[in-house]
Amino acid sequence: MGSVLLLTACYPQVPVEPIDEIRAGKDVTSQELVWESCDLGFECTTVVAPLNWVVETGEYLTLSLIRPAGSAELAPILVNPGGPGASGVDFVRDNLDTIGTNFLRENFQLIGFDPRGVGESAPVTCVDSDLKDQVYYGQSPYEYGSDQDLKWTEDLVQRFADSCQSVGFDVSHFNTQQSARDMDLIRELLGLEVLDYLGYSYGTELGATYAALFPDRVGKFVLDGAADPTISTGENLLNQVAGFDAAFKTYLVDCLQQAECPFDGDLDQALLKVADFLEMLETKTLPTQFDREVGVTAAIYGIIAALYSEESWPYLTQALSEAFDGDASTLLMLADFYNDRDPDGGYLSNINEANIAIGCADSRVRFEDAADLTPKIEAASAVFGKYFASPELSCVGWPEGQGKVELDFRQKLGYPPLVVGTTGDPATPFVQAQALSEILDGAKLLTFEGEGHTAYGSNPCVNEVVDQYLSGAPIDSLKLLCP
Repeated sequence: MGSVLLLTACYPQVPVEPIDEIRAGKDVTSQELVWESCDLGFECTTVVAPLNWVVETGEYLTLSLIRPAGSAELAPILVNPGGPGASGVDFVRDNLDTIGTNFLRENFQLIGFDPRGVGESAPVTCVDSDLKDQVYYGQSPYEYGSDQDLKWTEDLVQRFADSCQSVGFDVSHFNTQQSARDMDLIRELLGLEVLDYLGYSYGTELGATYAALFPDRVGKFVLDGAADPTISTGENLLNQVAGFDAAFKTYLVDCLQQAECPFDGDLDQALLKVADFLEMLETKTLPTQFDREVGVTAAIYGIIAALYSEESWPYLTQALSEAFDGDASTLLMLADFYNDRDPDGGYLSNINEANIAIGCADSRVRFEDAADLTPKIEAASAVFGKYFASPELSCVGWPEGQGKVELDFRQKLGYPPLVVGTTGDPATPFVQAQALSEILDGAKLLTFEGEGHTAYGSNPCVNEVVDQYLSGAPIDSLKLLCP
């Protein structure tokens, strides 16, 4: 039967792919979104966008989008979970029942998208997974902070950057401004006059960038775990180190009141014990139950991972208790969770390489600025500071962004944004939420007095206020403090 078919003169018509139509001269704004079933209970589509929105290159990439099946008649709201580098497609697909509230999910068409360079949207791809392991778990053979150690780190970062740019697009085009322009293309293809948007963490910077580029197209914007887009990379790092230091101290104060806490004495003694523990890991590693060992880099990632949510504190207590006794298994599991690493080998996403590619394409710490910045970082945390020193090395080998313009974040906006800030947020400290609410025209700051990174979807008071905002309640009528 197969040979008969091969001899027939009838050939099936091969459909023209959307990206081929764009390459052939069709305008990107004339695309039609074709939603098709994907996974279970979801619909997916793709959007073709130019590689560079500002300078014509003749190259195009494809962006992936997802929405819940059966939600087509609801008002679209674009969702970004942060990072940079976190997949919006995975976020909506894997966490739909916990994103925001029932009100959000019942009244809005949640559209997750993978920004350029992320997930399924022309992902940054590192061809050497062993190098990736070395970057996120490796141990220098030299004295920590010595010239030899810094040279070892610089060489490792350079080789890692090279391995992430041998295939695919020029990653200099994977910056926040280009992604914000992609968002406006999505808005237009959805047939919307203005864009409604829910952004968490880095997603708030992406939202603020969109607002600066397209101020009259801003609809209801919820910016939770807000970042200040006007500060430098160095200032942001300094804020984060101070934020994680404050969150760790809050954890320790709570831990010292628990029977199972592995610390004795007061806060200062607990901090000293952790500092000594990390210093010990600079020159030796601890065994685990997974045929892998933990050094200082993995230990810090493990500790930080548990500071994002107060609900994770018991895991940190367990991890430190075991590690002090010589078993770093739980600490390694926390580090793997933070780095999105499969404990059996490999990585579950490209969030790490996308994070560094996008971050470096946006901005970086200059070598000439590092000498002044490093002492401030070290002073910001007696426990963590020294391990975030020399930030100028993080972007070695990664290009600066293309297609960027100077932004004015204070323009008149089409609708006032709602900024959500948590007073104990370790990753995007509360001062940044305060700053963003002052920068964006008409924005109001909803303050959650608590711990953890982001609040909408996890705190009943915040949930109620955000839902009122999304329902169209005047922003001046909202309760703006959640104890």
